[in-house]
Amino acid sequence: MRDLQRRQQGAGNKTLPEATALMKNLRTPQANLAKIELLVCLTAILLILLNIFGSSRCRHNNWKLRILLWAAYTLSSYLIAYTLGLITEASFRNEMLPVWAIFLMIFFGSSDSYSVHSLEDCERWKNYGWQYVIKFTGVIILLFMYGITSWMISVLFILGLTVPLKFSNRAASLLSASGYGRQMTTKLIADYMSSEHQSSKGDLDPCQMRGYNYVVKVGKTSSTPLKKSKEREAAAQRDAPNYRESLKITDRVVTIEKVWKCDGWLLRSDGGDKDSKLKDICLSFSLYKLLCLRFSGHSLPKQAHEKLWKLIQHLYAGGKGYERAFRVVELELSFLFGSFYTKYPIIFMPTGWTIKVAELLLMVTGSLLTIGLCFEYDSNRHKDELQLATRGGWSIDVLVTALILIVFTCGELVQFFFMAISEWAKVSLLCNYVQNPSWHKNKRSEKVIGLICRTQLLKPWERKLRQYSLLESYDYTPPRWLYNSFTVMFIDLIRDGQKHSAPANLSSEVKKAVFRSLMSNPETLKNGEASLRRNNVADKFAWACRLETQTQVIIVWHIATSIFEHSVPISYPISDPNYLTATSLSKYLAYLVVFCPNLLPDHPYDSEYAFNEIIIETRCLLKDCKTREERIRRLNTNSNTMDNGRVIKQGTQLGQELLKEERGRQFIWKVLAEFWAELMVYVAPSDNAKAHAEHLKMGGEFVTHLWALVSHAGIEREHRVERPTLNRSQSWTS
Repeated sequence: MRDLQRRQQGAGNKTLPEATALMKNLRTPQANLAKIELLVCLTAILLILLNIFGSSRCRHNNWKLRILLWAAYTLSSYLIAYTLGLITEASFRNEMLPVWAIFLMIFFGSSDSYSVHSLEDCERWKNYGWQYVIKFTGVIILLFMYGITSWMISVLFILGLTVPLKFSNRAASLLSASGYGRQMTTKLIADYMSSEHQSSKGDLDPCQMRGYNYVVKVGKTSSTPLKKSKEREAAAQRDAPNYRESLKITDRVVTIEKVWKCDGWLLRSDGGDKDSKLKDICLSFSLYKLLCLRFSGHSLPKQAHEKLWKLIQHLYAGGKGYERAFRVVELELSFLFGSFYTKYPIIFMPTGWTIKVAELLLMVTGSLLTIGLCFEYDSNRHKDELQLATRGGWSIDVLVTALILIVFTCGELVQFFFMAISEWAKVSLLCNYVQNPSWHKNKRSEKVIGLICRTQLLKPWERKLRQYSLLESYDYTPPRWLYNSFTVMFIDLIRDGQKHSAPANLSSEVKKAVFRSLMSNPETLKNGEASLRRNNVADKFAWACRLETQTQVIIVWHIATSIFEHSVPISYPISDPNYLTATSLSKYLAYLVVFCPNLLPDHPYDSEYAFNEIIIETRCLLKDCKTREERIRRLNTNSNTMDNGRVIKQGTQLGQELLKEERGRQFIWKVLAEFWAELMVYVAPSDNAKAHAEHLKMGGEFVTHLWALVSHAGIEREHRVERPTLNRSQSWTS
């Protein structure tokens, strides 16, 4: 026993010197150089991930993808700062360090398709500018400390020109997406739209877009100092208090009417645009400009909303008008996503595309030149210069630099390709086509533009309805080791019963039913009662539309629909459009209550609190029920013993009334489909524009598409008498 203790004590005494030696080895110049190389490689990998997958977040609501992109976006800025610090404080000399420092500054310009992670990042545009100035100053000092050798002059000159281009693009995109930037950029359109409706009185034709002078593009102007002086003098003579920016429709301005009047074969209805898809791209862009007014505190006059409503009605007219209207809104929200979360609005400004092409050429030229000169430099490297090498004598410094540059350049080229076929590029090409009649005679140019504009490699949105079923998920309990009072400071808390079901595809039947409800409703929306009156069942079921809160209305009808669905099964549910519409919208609106309450009329925390109480009630009532059949049976048998006013009892009562309806199963599914379609439209109007913008980066929501439509049309809900609650003024004006 004593021998064993001596051996253990000797081993313990031996471990301490070994650990000390290991720590010393990690602080050697070789270890620091290896650390710098590793961090530069990791930073490049993170940026490439953002380049490749950055634009995919509007097409997927995948939490793993969101975490991956968030980690890449967040870690990259910290790694850049930390690595620049290591390079600046390095106690050894290696002429690759200034080159890596320049590339880290280029990386700090971020991905073109992932300029920010959240809307809050946009408000920190000044902070980003100061960070860039401080880092760039450190790099300049580093270059002076090293002394620029002959082989580095051309490399650093070419790459150094890329740094301010990257910085200016990202800084401008952050500013334009910030509260102040939105107010500044929408001022011209807001002032113009305040009187645009007056220019088309008595001469309005949505079919030919006659009278629709909605702005698509305002071309650049070559203002001389004399012209600017005259503009200031004219501004000083404007009558107070209506100081407005004036926009005259000249040749440099492209409007919707001009697009529809274009004589070029590419945009003619009897030529290359029989389905109006190319012209609709421009229409979506002009509507996106109007939707941006909601984010800057501006509003349109009533006459402008009426004019837009006529346009929406025209889009809906026809065999599958709902598909066309939905396609226009999809592209409109795609532009809105790009304006908040990418650099595209800056890149596709009048001179932005030229600057982007120049930036890409500098990047490719500088990268290829750097790779070539690095190998030449390696063969003439000073012997006293620190480097890492393989057993075969290859310089790891040069190999790492070459690998980073090759991969990064390929990523930039791929990103440029997707940018060149983006919706922003299509609008720019089509506007140039309208403005240049000489292009109309060039068949080759028309074919190229048509090919680009009709190329859509990826869908703009997820096109799914996320689902939630109360009777299937009420007993879900999230793992307490992950979701508790401590982890709530770092991640969103998942509550009891908060487990979504598999998403459903956004079918044509659902879109058709919702758009039909939107077209049939008057200017003031009803809470589902209009559809009940059309089917002559309002006297039986309308009580369930007049509950205290919208959350209660949705959950009560959701429970009733679930009871009817499981009590009266359908042999072939896929073939019944009313069944598909009713069940998918029922579970989608329940999903909004549980996961996205800020998109609904009630105060978000009121909805959360009500849901928590409903889960407690449901668990008490359905305790020990394992199967769906047992839960439905328990609800039907114990409904009379439940307290009045409880949502679970009201939902059960409504479900039993639906089962007692004498006109049969098909009639009830028709009633439910029309009710849920009307309720879907009813909840769409919202003042919380910020919440809708936040959900654009998570695959988008169907209710956001409807919100855009009713915002254009100026449609509002009927006023309800609500109980006193917290002030939920959500207008995003700053």
